[in-house]
Amino acid sequence: MDIYRNTYQPVAALDRPRREGDNRTPPSDEAKAPPSQANTDRRRQPDRRRRQEPFDGPDQRQRKTRRRPLLLDPKTAESAPLEDRRGRLLDAKA
Repeated sequence: MDIYRNTYQPVAALDRPRREGDNRTPPSDEAKAPPSQANTDRRRQPDRRRRQEPFDGPDQRQRKTRRRPLLLDPKTAESAPLEDRRGRLLDAKA
C-alpha cells in the first residue's frame, strides 16, 4: 500500500472497515432551545456614555497666541495670520 503525503486520514483509519449507520440521536419534536441568560459581561454591554451632540454656537475656546508668535510678512513687515500661511508669503530669495 502506498502512503501519499496528501492523505487526509491517518493510515490506521484507512485500514479499518467503514461503519454502517449513524450513532446520532434522532431529532425530537419536543426539543426546545435552552433558556437565554442575561448578558453579564461588561465588555458586551451597550455604551452608556453620552454621545457627543453637535454644537452650533460660537467657539468659546481661547486661542493660544503665546505659544506661536505671529510671523511677519516678508514684503510689508506686518504680522501675517498663521491660518493663511501656505508658502506664498514666504520669500524664497535668500
